Amino acid sequence: MKTKNIQKLFLIAISVMVFSSCKKESENIFTMFKDVTVTFNNSDPRCVTDYKVVNEKDEVWIDFTINSAAEDMYSYVIETSAGTTTPSRITTAISDPAQRRSFSFIYKIPNSLYPALRDGKQSFRVYALNQKGIYIGDGYKKVTIDVNPSYKIFANRDIFLPDSTAKVLPSFFSLNDATSFSYTNGAANSTKIDFGIYRTLYKDAQGVTQYAINLYNTTAPASVFPIYDTSTWQKRATKFSAPITNQGTVFLTGAISGSTIEALAKARTINLNNTVGTTAANGLAAGSAVFFLTPEGKYGMMLINQVTTDLQKRPYIDVSVKMQN
Repeated sequence: MKTKNIQKLFLIAISVMVFSSCKKESENIFTMFKDVTVTFNNSDPRCVTDYKVVNEKDEVWIDFTINSAAEDMYSYVIETSAGTTTPSRITTAISDPAQRRSFSFIYKIPNSLYPALRDGKQSFRVYALNQKGIYIGDGYKKVTIDVNPSYKIFANRDIFLPDSTAKVLPSFFSLNDATSFSYTNGAANSTKIDFGIYRTLYKDAQGVTQYAINLYNTTAPASVFPIYDTSTWQKRATKFSAPITNQGTVFLTGAISGSTIEALAKARTINLNNTVGTTAANGLAAGSAVFFLTPEGKYGMMLINQVTTDLQKRPYIDVSVKMQN
């Protein structure tokens, strides 16, 4: 029995030696692209070489030199990542054969490809592609630009349709701090109120009663919503655009800084004291947005997330707001 155990141990040892001799170590990801190096140069005060805090309208330079010791580079890619969004990439060919082992460039932001930096942190890296378009390295480096906040964002705030009896439902709204007010406490807070909402009824093609929801500022004629008398209130003459449909994606991915919000707003006509939608579709409808300009000169965008009712069957709209600081 002892001899058999010795034989088993011997066979196990031989097996371990055989498998060990067959084992192949894969190359480490941190050494397999070591032939490419990237240097971020400090040629100007606007340059970022590692981490830089800037304001939204500042000009930022990414001055880089990329070298390849083993093979020619036929193009380089500037990749930017921000938060959880999919990285964006700009690929540029290196047309001069003399620069395919060492290439330098100053990338200036804003420009036609990166018109504006978004608020928050954005990381940029530069990497090279060979003749077949295959990645050959980025030097394991990146730079980060941190943009100071340039706008406010308020998500999912409820504004109720007005009640004509108790007058306690919060149907007025302040865009500056996303606070809602009722008619009862509205007078005391009228300097903060940018608009109220109301609805009008109409008949659809089948003769069914439907409602169009609109907004009004307190400088609008009393005939707009005569149930609430705001004649003695202090006025905020915030101006609005007509509601614009299908703005959800624009709100999420287009309005990403104070300047982009301003550009989007200026592309619309903002001259209304009250909107005049006559159907549910052209009033304040889910997915539509209203652009606005406050008396202080701040541009903003308000997205209507949904038009619904609460558990007590009280109708309201759920909105999100972005506004310049």
